[in-house]
Amino acid sequence: MKNRPKNFVPPYPAWELNLPLTSRYVQCQVALQFVGGHRDDSLFQLLTESLSNTRGLMHYERAGHIDAWGAYNDIAIAYWSCEESMMTWLREGFTDLQGVVRGKSGSWYEALTAPRTHFEVSASTPEADWGIFRHFDTCDQHDHAYWGAMRDRISAAENSGLPGQLQSLQLLPAAERSDKEIFLPGNLCMIRTVQGYSAASPEERNAYQKSLRQKYEQGVNYLNKHPVQSRCLSARLLSDEQPAPGRPDTETIAWFASLKDLENWVHHHSTHKAIYASAQQYANRFSPGMQLLLSHEVAVVPPGKGRAAYKDCHPDTGLRRFLR
Repeated sequence: MKNRPKNFVPPYPAWELNLPLTSRYVQCQVALQFVGGHRDDSLFQLLTESLSNTRGLMHYERAGHIDAWGAYNDIAIAYWSCEESMMTWLREGFTDLQGVVRGKSGSWYEALTAPRTHFEVSASTPEADWGIFRHFDTCDQHDHAYWGAMRDRISAAENSGLPGQLQSLQLLPAAERSDKEIFLPGNLCMIRTVQGYSAASPEERNAYQKSLRQKYEQGVNYLNKHPVQSRCLSARLLSDEQPAPGRPDTETIAWFASLKDLENWVHHHSTHKAIYASAQQYANRFSPGMQLLLSHEVAVVPPGKGRAAYKDCHPDTGLRRFLR
């Protein structure tokens, strides 16, 4: 049963992808971690050369951030044509990479695969050119701008589907945080949400910086500081390396214990209500010609289809704080 109100008409346009039912969302964040806070471009080039020489890589995007430990995480967000290709690189390419960077940086990955029934994408402009938007045609989106629209766009999530397997969320003692491969609990939920203002007019960009961006960063900061209460295991506020029209300037990649936990923050917490209200005001002000890119991918990961590993990284890196 859909959450969409009867006779509801969205107040502004949005776009999604015209995806075949056989589509798979296959993505891996792979990163180098530099404890001193300064990245090494030559090492990152070795990482991307390894990725690019692998069959099945569709593309990667570079983004990074300095985490709470002051370490710089230089991330390649890689998209693959199939799970087999990604797994081949994780077994071979990532293993080889560790031998090259050991003693110079840490390395980690967080990888997932989701069928078409388990993910959705959305964009404020049809010119979105990031993530899987790079590889498929856009079409009008009808289910948006109401509470519950995200679940309506994920067919397996209707009628409270896709409950998370991770029940109790507790920080592990630092000494118990594994550097071995971690298999993610079933129906963990990842969101990659991006903001791009390269194509926006000065008026739009100024409005974004003065209102919406501040609310957005406050929301991400809340998730980082209250992971157990929000049931958000990890939230990285990233800056992108090559912003351009249709592509991100900034973004957040976050992992929630379940789609329901993401919804609880979206629907009920004051920090996201402030983001939503500011975004609605912004869209109403600048539609139908709005050029600010507000876009996301949400994927719910079936059992056995998510994994992560953290080699020579500090103990607070990513999902290892909660999972072993």
